[in-house]
Amino acid sequence: MAMSLNPDIVDIGAAGWTLVLTTRSNGSGDAKIAWEAIGQHEAEFRAGLSSPAAALEVILARVERNGAVSPLDVPALVGVLVGHFQRRAR
Repeated sequence: MAMSLNPDIVDIGAAGWTLVLTTRSNGSGDAKIAWEAIGQHEAEFRAGLSSPAAALEVILARVERNGAVSPLDVPALVGVLVGHFQRRAR
């Protein structure tokens, strides 16, 4: 049985980065992060990249206050993820 792949663009990152999630009919999926050099100059993305602990504290406070992840949190989360995997790759 073939599984269908449904792309769900979570954020198109107008500031030079994108986060794309795809889901399969069986409940699995993939995440793809892409960024251009200009994306690292966007304040929230850069905060996540350079100060992941502080960025995650801010995001956690927003999530506790709002009860959910806000679109405002996505740039910093992308920066945290990019920084994490760049450091692991070294």
